[in-house]
Order: sequence, then C-alpha cells, then structure tokens
Amino acid sequence: MESRIVQDLVHWRELYASGARPDRPPSQWLVDTVAALPNDRPLADVAGGTGRHAVPAARHGHHVVLVDFIEQAVARARELEAAIDGVVAEVARLPFKAGGFGVVQVSNFLDRLLFPDLRALLAPGGCLVYETYTLEHLDLVQRGLARGPTSAEYLLRAGELRELASPLDVIEYWEGEVVDNAGRRCCARLVARS
Repeated sequence: MESRIVQDLVHWRELYASGARPDRPPSQWLVDTVAALPNDRPLADVAGGTGRHAVPAARHGHHVVLVDFIEQAVARARELEAAIDGVVAEVARLPFKAGGFGVVQVSNFLDRLLFPDLRALLAPGGCLVYETYTLEHLDLVQRGLARGPTSAEYLLRAGELRELASPLDVIEYWEGEVVDNAGRRCCARLVARS
C-alpha cells in the first residue's frame, strides 16, 4: 500500500508541475448543493486539489478546510481564496478529530476504504456531499469524449455510492450522464446526513 501512495504522489506532483492538469470549472450541482447547506460548522473538502469546489464554498460563507496530498495544489487553492485553510496530508491519514465538520465534500475521488473515516468526520446532523465517476464513464473515456479514471478501482458500480455512505441517511441520490461546465461525465451524486 505504501508503494501505491508513493506512486500516486509522484504521478500527481508531475501532473501539477507540468501544467498537464489544468484547473476545470467546478461541478455546478456540488457548488449549489453545498451553498444551500448550513455553514455554522467547518466544511472539509477532501482530496480538494486546487480548490475548484473549496473556493465557491468559502465564498458562500463556509469555513473551508481543504486537504490534499499535493502541496502545490493546496498552495494554489490558498492563492485563489485566502480564507481556505489548507492541509497537506494523505487522505488515508486525515489529521482531523471525529465530529468536527458540518459538511464533508468529495468530488472525483474514490477510495472505498475511507468511507468510515469520512462519516466519522461529520458532526451530528452534518452532511456528506459526494460526486464521482461510475463505471459507465469508462465508455466515454475510451471513446475520447471525456477524461477520467480508466480503472474500475476508481469507478462506482450502480448504487454503490449509496451503500458506501450507509448508515448515513441519504437525502438525495442520482446516477447518470451529465454535461456542464466541468465537462461530460457519468457519475453518481449523493447528499447524506449523519
């Protein structure tokens, strides 16, 4: 597992350093969903990259803590919005206490083993807001219509996101193809409350 983390770290550092990973617009669904949630507790943007979802959340009044394992990405997010607290950390080793967040948002990232940790971060009544790719997205990538993961390890099966969020109370769930400013993709979307 350690060698995989090191490989991922090297890969993503190279992408950010080369400029081959340009910033994309955020998912409008995620931005709108988070903007409508209470902002009386901090929001964790897990695997938040350069802040494409953290920046709008901070500008809607949330106290945002962005965590990513690429220092350059976290620094870029802080340049875009100084109100963001940036934390450089491996997502498998989140340096946060349980129950500290009113919202945990995750976009285009999947590690099935982390869902107990993500749920534990939520304060009572807090919400997990999650959007990521489904297996159907692989067809778009293979046809050159979209970019994204090419391994089933990073793609959700039908209904899987709902299962992973259990025992949270799912208040919104959707799967399908979407085209917006963030691009064309097949994804699953979930809002679940602790």
